[in-house]
Amino acid sequence: MPQPPERDYKKLIIDLGNTRAKVAVYQGDNLVEMRIFENPTPEIILKSDLMNHSFKAAIISSVSSPTAGYREVFPELTFIEFDSNTPVPITNCYLSPSTLGADRLSAAVAAHSLYPTSDTLVIDAGTAITFDFINKQGEYLGGGITAGVSVRFKGLHTFTQRLPLVEAEFPEFLIGRSSHESILSGVMNGIRAELDGIIHEYKLLYPELVTIFTGGDMFYFEKKMKNNIFAAPNLVLTGLNLILEYNLEK
Repeated sequence: MPQPPERDYKKLIIDLGNTRAKVAVYQGDNLVEMRIFENPTPEIILKSDLMNHSFKAAIISSVSSPTAGYREVFPELTFIEFDSNTPVPITNCYLSPSTLGADRLSAAVAAHSLYPTSDTLVIDAGTAITFDFINKQGEYLGGGITAGVSVRFKGLHTFTQRLPLVEAEFPEFLIGRSSHESILSGVMNGIRAELDGIIHEYKLLYPELVTIFTGGDMFYFEKKMKNNIFAAPNLVLTGLNLILEYNLEK
């Protein structure tokens, strides 16, 4: 029986976000399995059923938590702790690369891989909403950061005396008839208008722009936008897998 090609080995991809972790198994370019962990620790992931797979290599990315403990529980793996010094298959032109979130750069790598001949804008709707631009030459130029859905709701409640804390949902109305409805309309319709407006501004500079939407709050807006977008919920994981492959081939 022929041996499987070397690239068929399985890889462990760990993306530590601000509030949770996405952990995935990749084989080649294929996402085999994925889990979401609230309040993750290395031990929790180690005890999960994802460990039924046999891995050759792993990569971990974090926007908040230290990653050293994860290397210790996977000593047998080729292990990459992704940071600003890790080689990537695009050109990073950010003026302060050490401050660039690993999730933003990973998403940019994935976006350019998906659309290598296009100017591409990635919008990641999570705790923060980020905008990241990669030109058709494969140069990451930067973008923007603003407050996400939950941050806006919590901010209105925390920094005012009488406004309630509102749970996120997309309203079917524009005119709020109560404080609750007004907050819901103001935040959600405001973000939708903001996203469409930013995309419009980028298209004035790059008329053939491709826009990719990702992040945990993506589903609130993806069908409400005026602009055409491509939804890619696992874009950061895809980018981390590509970065791992790129470094393994070096």
